[in-house]
Amino acid sequence: MRDGTKLHTMIFYPKGVSEGKKYPAVIDRSPYGYTDLEWVTDIFVPFGFVAIGQDMRGTEKSEGNFTMWQSDADDSRDLGDWIVQQPWSNGKVYTLGASADGIESLQTPKTEPSWLAGQYIIWATSRMYEVLFPYGTYRQKTAEDWLLGVTMPTPEVVNDNIQTVHENEAHTPYWDGVELGIDTFQKVKYPNAFWGGWYDLFSLGTLQAFDGYNNHADESVRYTSKITIDPLGHCLDYAFYFTQNAPYGRTAVIFAQMFETFGIRPVKRSQIRNVTFYVMSSNDDAGKQAGMYWTSLEKFPTPVMTNYYLHADKTASVVPPTTIDSATTYKYDPADPAPTMGGNNLPDSIGGTIPCGPMDNSEVDKRSDVLAFQTEVFDKELALTGPLMATLYVSSDAIDTDFTVKISDVYPTGESHIIQDNAVRMRWREGGVEPVYMQKNKVYEITMNLWNTSFIVPPGHALRFSISSSNYPRFSVNPNNGLLLKDPQYPGVNITANNVIYHSARYPSRITLPVVSKFQIPEVHLIKEAQEMYPILTDDFLKKHSASLDKLAKRMKRYKKN
Repeated sequence: MRDGTKLHTMIFYPKGVSEGKKYPAVIDRSPYGYTDLEWVTDIFVPFGFVAIGQDMRGTEKSEGNFTMWQSDADDSRDLGDWIVQQPWSNGKVYTLGASADGIESLQTPKTEPSWLAGQYIIWATSRMYEVLFPYGTYRQKTAEDWLLGVTMPTPEVVNDNIQTVHENEAHTPYWDGVELGIDTFQKVKYPNAFWGGWYDLFSLGTLQAFDGYNNHADESVRYTSKITIDPLGHCLDYAFYFTQNAPYGRTAVIFAQMFETFGIRPVKRSQIRNVTFYVMSSNDDAGKQAGMYWTSLEKFPTPVMTNYYLHADKTASVVPPTTIDSATTYKYDPADPAPTMGGNNLPDSIGGTIPCGPMDNSEVDKRSDVLAFQTEVFDKELALTGPLMATLYVSSDAIDTDFTVKISDVYPTGESHIIQDNAVRMRWREGGVEPVYMQKNKVYEITMNLWNTSFIVPPGHALRFSISSSNYPRFSVNPNNGLLLKDPQYPGVNITANNVIYHSARYPSRITLPVVSKFQIPEVHLIKEAQEMYPILTDDFLKKHSASLDKLAKRMKRYKKN
């Protein structure tokens, strides 16, 4: 690299490579090593590409210190500059990356390299802060368990990175070094595509990156970005839940769009469009009739954002509350947090420690510190596609506390399967780099994005909106004492808080849902079209390859490596 640091790199050439022949290259830069992820570029060798895998700085066999992607814009540039100087290079370099590799790949356009010819980004985020600190709540297990699982030549660097995260609990300029803004998106001048998952821990950041690449890129490629969203992303443990062509469609469409992005073969436009996603539902008979299918559109549908108001009798409806004074108080004890049951987490099968996906939260919802507001049972389908939002009016007798929200699908059997959730740490409710603590019993309005989904609530089901002040270990426990993560005394002494949710005409707490009509998200038989384009993608091939991909992904379980 430009500073003399040596990065371990493996290079594979097409069979029969001859002197004087020129080839494009595809690179994957990873903290996991060749045997786990970097080898994926080898897929393109039979198509006339040179495949290159490189251990990121300070990981596996590379020198230097890992700094959470802060140096990867320059390191990626140095690798690409070296490639195009080789006698076999035709001057074009493509990047491919999944998860941590995808976050690295997103750093590449920052230096606007002329050789960058295309990118395929998988399960990655362009907004790291919003993943690790959504509204200031700390996803401690996600951050620290992952860092502790990465192989680093200098192990003490792990603790240095954890300390750096703690010191940047606020959205400080530190995060600018890894996040993308319009200035970076405007440098995109090449084909690109994304692969995300509704239950993926990076799902919002993937959508934000796609939006930036698609809407703010150079005019020559603007509005041509492609995205495929399956139900799962990293959340492979819940593949069994989505029985209707989820893994096969994921495999077939990904191949087709990846090959198109790298200039191998274009995708037919009769069925597979630029925006392809899986429309989820419950996995009972009603849900399989209502949803559980793929759709493919030119752009995401425009939803009607519809408010469901919370009421004193624990119901939720489109009718606003009329009572003047109405509120519910609950006691939150940090020593007894409400447990996490599913959601957008990194599971242990793929390098994390928290179960993910649409798990049943009905037992958690029975706790005294969880307020569960439920709609009437729907007599017809309710189709949702887009962002889920929550607006709450809250107060507390503590100077700091958390408020959490979950949206769940309630089955006729009583099960309550989580769709999405999020949380806010009140000292960071205003953003900024300094905490703003609460005044006792003052009412605050807070708004949070519960991330996006595409989900059809079938007839006979209801929706539940569960509000609490903990969801552990998805979010770290807030001791309610106001101590910052970097404080030597953290976590300090727990303070039990009396927290209040208001649901009155003056303070109309509500959940806002992205309602669409069914014709806006039509079922598309895109697997058949992909098979017509690539006859090798038979049902048996897809079944076998889907199983091998899932097995490969589970090998990313780094923290158990011998």
